[in-house]
Amino acid sequence: MAGALPGLDVLISSDFPDTVRRSIADPTVYATAARALLKALESHPRTRLIVIGGAGSLEIEPGVVRADSDELLHAALDRLGLPRAYASAVRGHRDALDVLRTSNRLWTYFSPAEEIAPGERTGRFRLGGDQPVLDADGRSRISVEDAAVALIDEAELPRFVQRRFTIGY
Repeated sequence: MAGALPGLDVLISSDFPDTVRRSIADPTVYATAARALLKALESHPRTRLIVIGGAGSLEIEPGVVRADSDELLHAALDRLGLPRAYASAVRGHRDALDVLRTSNRLWTYFSPAEEIAPGERTGRFRLGGDQPVLDADGRSRISVEDAAVALIDEAELPRFVQRRFTIGY
């Protein structure tokens, strides 16, 4: 992996179509990937890493992370229409964030809103840190198009180095 880094200002890491399936079978996939990326960046300390993770590691209230509770996590998965087996993938994303938090590399962790789907690019969204950004109805939601804008904005003008950020309407 380190061989692909020379000349890169920013490396963006995201799920491949089969990663979620693989992470359900082996929840360590995301943390292992985070460690490998950080190891590769040791010889390229000026290259920034942006990891696209999940919303399950956000604090739903101070000190309460949905991924830490079967009850809270299963309720959220049920509400979103996702299989409960996906809980291990959610926890895997949380574990990857924990790996990044122990690093001194130039990393950023992007937790898009809980509900993310194709829609309209509005350019009107809010950014947050460790708590979800909720709309007037109390929902954590964003279009894929607006999430992409926020991701590129962060790549071009870093605001969340060695921190996580989230997005929502």
